[in-house]
Amino acid sequence: MRRVLAAIDASPCARTVMQTALSVADFFEGSVVALHVREEESDPALKAARAAGVELLQTTGSPIEGIVTAAEDPRVVAVVLGARGAHGGPRPAGHAALEVITRVSKPVVVVPPDSATRARIARVLIPLEGSDESSQAIADTIALARGRDIELLVLHVHAPEAVPAFEDQPHHAVTAWEGEFVARFVSDPHAHVEVIQRVGVAADRIVAVAGDMKADLIALGWNQNLAPGRAQVVREALTHSTIPVLLVPTPLPGG
Repeated sequence: MRRVLAAIDASPCARTVMQTALSVADFFEGSVVALHVREEESDPALKAARAAGVELLQTTGSPIEGIVTAAEDPRVVAVVLGARGAHGGPRPAGHAALEVITRVSKPVVVVPPDSATRARIARVLIPLEGSDESSQAIADTIALARGRDIELLVLHVHAPEAVPAFEDQPHHAVTAWEGEFVARFVSDPHAHVEVIQRVGVAADRIVAVAGDMKADLIALGWNQNLAPGRAQVVREALTHSTIPVLLVPTPLPGG
């Protein structure tokens, strides 16, 4: 049986993580199992699992190692965990979340502490920079939405110097460009795909568009590299997003 692993702790955010896992479980065609790595007795984690009516796995030791090890179970298809324990506006994701997302080779949903709970995922924002690599990374996620009433919002942010010139008949030209973009980069045709175009810096635009479009989830393909100067879009999304962020590891070249 496919499993969505909800990693919960003793913080008040455990309930939000649990509810997010339940909302994405259908998206991943799996059932939810909760994991709590105890450093000490934790009533909040136990209560969150009981309230959600899901199985709770408990172990002791390093939370990071516990989550990474549990994610290696072949039944686990995705991991859901909190970005950080504290509320209070934009803040970088915590050390534990950053360590897990670079080590788990499966999709990971990172939940900000201020995220509103939602019963289901209805609108997914999928930023694509237009490369075959990013399209391949996100293709499986797009395919999961097929047959479900999920609207896919495909966002492409043009750098100011790279904006297509739609001089003659702009409406028809834009429509043609959008159709070509979807045909090339969205490998699984979907009845509910909307292409959104913006101009600017992708890292700055994604969170704003997610709010404007009332998205329930942001899905990003990435290569799991958080070295200085890398993954700026992922860093910005984890810092500023008020909705869960799904990180889909990019397949290795030739994989």
